[in-house]
Amino acid sequence: MLRWAATGRTNPEIAAQLGLTCNTVTGYLKSTMHKLGVRNRTELALAARESGLLD
Repeated sequence: MLRWAATGRTNPEIAAQLGLTCNTVTGYLKSTMHKLGVRNRTELALAARESGLLD
């Protein structure tokens, strides 16, 4: 999910791909942003790459 968000896919696209609801995807991404200490998807993508989560 994080990889798809970092490549610009929307929450509805991610939800459809994984068979989840948009609210579930939003919740997962918000939780991940909180854990990484970032405020938006751009910062999330950068933090994930820098921490090696997207290698």
